[in-house]
Amino acid sequence: MNARRGFTLIELLVVIAIIAILIGLLLPAVQKVREAASRMKCQNNLKQIGIGLHAYHDANGQFPVGARVDNGLSWRVYILPYIEQDNLFKRFDLGPGTWNGGPNREGPNKMVHALNRIPIYNCPSLSDYIAGNGSSTLVDGRKTFTSDYHGVAGPKGTNPATGAAYQVQTTPSGQGGFATQGILGRDSKTRFASLTDGTSNTLMVGEVSVRWNGNILASDGADWVRGVGFGNGMAGCRNVQNAINTPYNGVYNDISFGSLHTGGAQFVMGDGSVRFVQTSIALVVYKATSSMDGGEVQVAN
Repeated sequence: MNARRGFTLIELLVVIAIIAILIGLLLPAVQKVREAASRMKCQNNLKQIGIGLHAYHDANGQFPVGARVDNGLSWRVYILPYIEQDNLFKRFDLGPGTWNGGPNREGPNKMVHALNRIPIYNCPSLSDYIAGNGSSTLVDGRKTFTSDYHGVAGPKGTNPATGAAYQVQTTPSGQGGFATQGILGRDSKTRFASLTDGTSNTLMVGEVSVRWNGNILASDGADWVRGVGFGNGMAGCRNVQNAINTPYNGVYNDISFGSLHTGGAQFVMGDGSVRFVQTSIALVVYKATSSMDGGEVQVAN
């Protein structure tokens, strides 16, 4: 009988090398498909948020306050009934008091409800949905959930159309102040009529994924319930002072919008549409698009 011939060591090494090459070729394609799916899911999240904000406006005659001072809550709380979370909304205490007051930093009946994760408030490209900020952790150690989507409070700097400075509230001082020419800001009361630059030309809500010393952090670390904390720290909204994906420089209210999506970040416009804004956009145009009534001509496409 003839002896059976097996694979030689060289043949096995060649096969292994071919398999490794094929895997190396396939992985980027798989990652691209996965990211495309995450970006589409993120886009859908923002679309649902836009619908919720418009439904709130239809019912109340104005958009929700971006970040309320009297009770510390964010716009994300107020649109809960319009994103199929009415039962959770009814459990909130909307009265005065800090969002994480005692006992146990629960509010009461404010931050404790951030123990519930709202899936459409998180971008699927970010894997960590836990609020890392110490102020968003209950005294008993339980961790709340964050949001990767923030209201656009408006721009800071100089309006290219008028040469005047954009409006910024600097009292109380610290953390970069509060831009006031955006749709959602500190104690904002914005109506469609306020958007004289046009609803399709104005950014309303955008993605935030903070870059700190080269590392990616989920959102800004605060829970999704928080609007304003400690008088001057605005967690529900962001000023547009820095370019998209600018690393965190220690000025909390100026934390940049950004994402893990290649090349830019996604935003809900005032008309409820979702737009991808490139990282390379000129800062002056980006700021102009975040202003609702600045009279600027150029807007992000």
